[in-house]
Parts: sequence; structure tokens; C-alpha cells
Amino acid sequence: MDSNSQDQKVARSGRWLVGVLLILSVAFYAVGFVHLRADFPNGSPWSDWSKMTDEGWYGGAAIHHFVQGSWYLPDSFNPAVAMPVWPTMLAAWLALTGVGMVAARTLTMLLYGISLVLLYRVVWNARQGLLAAVVVLLTVVNPFCYAFDRLAVLEPVTVFWMMLALYLADQTRREDTLRQVLLGVVIFLLVLTKMTAIALVPAVLYLMSAQWKWVGLRRGIQWRGLQRRGVVALAVVVGTAVALWEGYRRLVVRPQYGADYAYLFKINAYRVHLSIVPKMAWVTLRDTAWINPILFWVAAAILVLSVAWLRELWRIPLFGSAVIAIVGQMAFIGYHTNFQPRYYLVIAMPLAVVIGLGAAALWDKSWGSREGLRLPMLGALTPRLGALALAGMVAVAAVGMAAQTIEYVLHPEYTFWSAAQGIATIMQANGKAHKDGARQMLLSDSGDNITLWTGIPAVCASLGVHGLDATLNRYKPQWYAAWPGWENPSIQLVGERYRLDEVARYQVFDSPTRHTLVLYRLTPR
Repeated sequence: MDSNSQDQKVARSGRWLVGVLLILSVAFYAVGFVHLRADFPNGSPWSDWSKMTDEGWYGGAAIHHFVQGSWYLPDSFNPAVAMPVWPTMLAAWLALTGVGMVAARTLTMLLYGISLVLLYRVVWNARQGLLAAVVVLLTVVNPFCYAFDRLAVLEPVTVFWMMLALYLADQTRREDTLRQVLLGVVIFLLVLTKMTAIALVPAVLYLMSAQWKWVGLRRGIQWRGLQRRGVVALAVVVGTAVALWEGYRRLVVRPQYGADYAYLFKINAYRVHLSIVPKMAWVTLRDTAWINPILFWVAAAILVLSVAWLRELWRIPLFGSAVIAIVGQMAFIGYHTNFQPRYYLVIAMPLAVVIGLGAAALWDKSWGSREGLRLPMLGALTPRLGALALAGMVAVAAVGMAAQTIEYVLHPEYTFWSAAQGIATIMQANGKAHKDGARQMLLSDSGDNITLWTGIPAVCASLGVHGLDATLNRYKPQWYAAWPGWENPSIQLVGERYRLDEVARYQVFDSPTRHTLVLYRLTPR
């Protein structure tokens, strides 16, 4: 068989394998739409507060618009003032679907699907072939991604804008001013989706500028001219994003919503003390294993090897960009010392990129040279052996992740949905019993979640610019749904002004402190 026939056979085999991997990826993505009413997986290793509150809180402006007639609730929690992108997207979607938790989660799943397509394209542009399909599969079979990407929280939306920004950065050229402006707009939307996403911006800018550098050097362009044009292009991108942000702050926030804007930063003003920086850095690094312990250590090994032995990885702009995204997000998590598992979702795709590119580089080296690392007591360690070991670890991780994801799919639980339905039934029955037909108002930190489930209007209990007294004075709620293990201060404050009569108690989730949701009838004292 001649070499051309052999090459064609290998190419056909590669295309066949890519097709199989993509079909598997589509299948695992599709099962994410099954059981969208189900709880965040109980029994999982990720105890995250977002499953109680965040789906309602951060989409609250859209929910309030349709249920209460105004996106802004005075004396309540209005995070849309500082992070308006997701509520705006959700409002446009709910205008088509109607208010509902399933509708909101469907939207985040659709955004997750687009993110996977963008991930495939970005990796394909960096290195064509099987690698892009492998990276996507490693992401979509991950139960960590399955659990969090099904929630209507900010992190899946942040991932969407991050991947769109990386895709545009990869496509943007120094002479393409229009695309540079578009990238600046996307960065603006990324940061206004979640303010912590500012830690991801350096990764986007690096990918854009690094790919110019390598292309320019190969074409023999002088460094000085390359540098000048690159700085101008970077200025266009950054200037567009900053101008839009400053315009939004001055024209929208400052005239009416300055107090709400400042309040959001106040309640998130956690800062690491210098005396515990090493400890917090270790906790941040350790908790990255939430994504997957095997993948975490594989990625760590690749980063170590890239310093001296696989330095060619740094000639791939996407590799450096992925590393910067991981380090930037982890630095922000450690700085704020708030180690919620969902914050690590942003790292999952960059981590898969690092593993994929690193494994490919090691695999290439294993067939290009038998000279590799020499370790004391072990003699010569060939790259081929290392490549096979790494591939085996990744395969084991993929199979284990797929099995756990299927386990979650096959055993859904509906405790939160059932509790919300029970609360709504009681409130609606009580409303019908009153001749004046007054609309019932629920006070609860999980109130906006319950509204998404049922359409019952609610207002937040523990978060409000002017405190709980101002909230109670304005909204005069008749009902209170509380997590007694967590909301003791709020319960005490409410109890000073109302008699709390317990009406129903629901077992929800498996959290050690928030596993019981109690509905109280409020009677003014």
C-alpha cells in the first residue's frame, strides 16, 4: 500500500472517530434537558447555596417584570442594577415562553450548547483533528458541568460570553477594527453578566494579541510595527468595553440606582487577609478538584511539564489563554475567600483545553523522540510511556464521569418543586377564602425561586438596601418561607413584628444547614 493510500485510510479513521465522539457529546448534552424540574443532584459532593436562592435572585428583574409589573422592587434585592445582562436575556425569553423555572433552565442549557460549539471551534482552530471532539466530550460528560449548567444561575451565562469572547479574539485581526469593537462589546456584556468575570478578560486579550504575534513573526513583520498596530487594536477593544461600562454607570445607574449598585458590592466585600493568603491559595487550588480529581491532577502535571519540557505548548495562544483564565478565576475566588463550587464552573472548559492540548503535545513528542525525562532511580522515561499513561488516566476519568452523570439522570428528585407547589397551593387557597381577594405576598430568601416555580409574588427577606424593616413596611407580606437552620437573624426580626404561625414544613435538598423549608403565616402584632 502506498503512502497516499495509507494517509487516506488514517484520515477516514480519524473522521469516523471524531463523528463517534461528537455523537456521544450530543447525546450527553441532550439528556441535560431531561427532568429540568428536578433538584440539583442530592448526594453530590458539591454543597452550593445557589440551588436555594440564585436562580431567582439573579434573574429576579425579569421575574418581577412579568409577575409584579416592575423589574425594580424598592427596598428589596435588585442585583440587576449591577448585572443586567442575564435578566435582560431572560426577560426576552420569558416573553416567549411565560414565567417558569423550566423555561429559565432551558435557556441556560441552550447557552451551554452554544458554548460547547464555540469550544469545539476554538480548539479546532488551534489544532485541527480529533482533539476538539475529545475536549468537548470531556466537558459534556462531566457531572459537575451537568449539575451546574442545568441551573438558571449566572455561571453558565458567564461561560457563554467567555467562550464567545475567546472565539472572537481568535478570529480578530489587527486590521479588523469592526471585529475589535464587537469584541469590546462582548467583553462589556461578559462583565455585566457577572462582575467577577473581569478576571477572565486578560485571557481574552492574551488570545487576541498572542495569535497576532506568532502570525506576524512567521511573516517576517518587524516587531516595532507589529507592536504599534497591536497596541492600537488592544486599545480599541478595551476602550470600547470601558466606554460602554462607564456610559451604563453614568446614564443608567447613577441617576436612580446608585444605592442598589453600591449595596451589591458591599455584601460581596469579602477580602482575604494577608496573614492567610497561603492557606486560602491552597484551599482554592484544592477545591479545583471539584471539577474532577483526575482531570485536576492531569492538568497540574501538564502545567509543570510545560515549564521546561513541553514549552512548545506556550507557542499555542489558546493554551496560554486557558491557563490565564484558570489562574485569573482561581485568584479571584481565593481573594474573596468564598469557595462555592459553582464558581469553578467557569474553569471547566479551560481546564479541558489545557488537558487536550497538553495530551496532544505529549503524544506528538512520544512519536518524535524517545529521549524524555530522566528521573533518579527510574532511568529514562520515554515520552511514549507518559503519553499512554496520561491518555489512560483521561479515559478512566471520562468513563467515571459519564457513569456518574447517567446516575444523576436516572435518579431525579423533586423536593424543591414539590415544596414550591405546596406553598403556592396554601397561599392561593387562603387568598380565595378572603372576600377582598387581596393578593398574597411571600417573604423569603428563596421567594424568587418559588415565584419561578409557581407565579406567586415574593420579596427577599435578608437582602435589601435599607434593611428588613423597610421591606416589611413597604410590602406587608402575609407569608414567610424560611430555612430555620440558616435564617435565624431574619426570623428573629420578623418575629418582633409578626406572630409566626407554622403552617407547613417541607424537606428540601440534602444540605446540612438548609434541608427544611418552613412556611409561616404572618399576623401583625
